Amino acid sequence: MSEETDRFITTARLQIRRFRAEDAPILAAYRADPEVARYQGWTEFDEAGAREFIAGLRAGRPGVPGVWYQFALALLSEGTLIGDVGLRLVTGEPTTADIGYTLMTRQQGRGLASEAVRAVCDYAFSQLGVRRIQATVDDRNARSLALVRRLGWREVAAVETIWRGEHCVDRVFVLSRE
Repeated sequence: MSEETDRFITTARLQIRRFRAEDAPILAAYRADPEVARYQGWTEFDEAGAREFIAGLRAGRPGVPGVWYQFALALLSEGTLIGDVGLRLVTGEPTTADIGYTLMTRQQGRGLASEAVRAVCDYAFSQLGVRRIQATVDDRNARSLALVRRLGWREVAAVETIWRGEHCVDRVFVLSRE
């Protein structure tokens, strides 16, 4: 596959594309960062896991109901991987999708995650037939809460839960396109 066909979206500052084998060391490094992993579904992530993760994505495509697809986020100016956005169409409700996002610590606070989430949502609405996207955010994750609120998502639920042995509240936000 060529570099050109690896790209899904280009924004002002980002290339949103498929993961490449050479992304593995950077992916492993930012996902192993305890600050990055704190609200995510993994606790450990090493380079071997990153290589396996990327290999598993190579045959995949976005928009398969029930299957998460991770888009790689790279700085347009350098081509350097800085994070990822996951999208999964809900099984049985393919016009509804779940979204998640991860950005390396040193790239946070620059609006890049907002830019990426906005672009992937636009892609889901325009290319995948999605009408509703939902994000579940741990209420202790102030940056993620600020992101969905800044982008105009509507909070629809708050669910008390236990995450990694700690009490928390998961807030569910929705963005709809009618």
